Amino acid sequence: MKKNQKLLLAALALVFVASAYSTYAIYSTSVSGSATVTAAIWDVKFKNGATELTDTFNVTLTGSDCSNNHVAEGKIAPGAQCTKTITLDAGSSEVDVTYEASTGSVTATKNNQSISTSGANEFTASLSPANGIITYGNNTRTTDLTLTVSWAGTDETAVNAADVTLNGATITVPVTLTAKQDVSAAP
Repeated sequence: MKKNQKLLLAALALVFVASAYSTYAIYSTSVSGSATVTAAIWDVKFKNGATELTDTFNVTLTGSDCSNNHVAEGKIAPGAQCTKTITLDAGSSEVDVTYEASTGSVTATKNNQSISTSGANEFTASLSPANGIITYGNNTRTTDLTLTVSWAGTDETAVNAADVTLNGATITVPVTLTAKQDVSAAP
């Protein structure tokens, strides 16, 4: 009888396992596909009028850039304030653009030699606005930056000395412009 009980228990165990297995299922699904994404356009240019500029360039000033009625045409002298407009054009860019602009030290050269630009020969240079953002949704995709260079000189004696020292010199301002995608509002 014990043998029959063991067989009966073994048979019941098999029936239980078989019924449990039939109610247990594993579900698996797989999907494959592809997607295409087009990268946004980056089209940023720096321009001086119609001339396209690199991101670092020198600006040479002439009398036509300056306001000083007491100087020969095409020339600059102490007391002058000179301006040039540099345009940042985001054109057909499809992203927000942030920019930074800076000037280096103004230099004066004459006969291939550097001339001190301190004292009465002192120049100051600035760009305005020096930084900003052009947003993609904005209809205006350009920003004008104004480079302003002022030549010190109000003391008559110092001005005369500066005129002699810088006579025939070329005044140059190094400008650096950096534009990059603005991701400050990115998620």
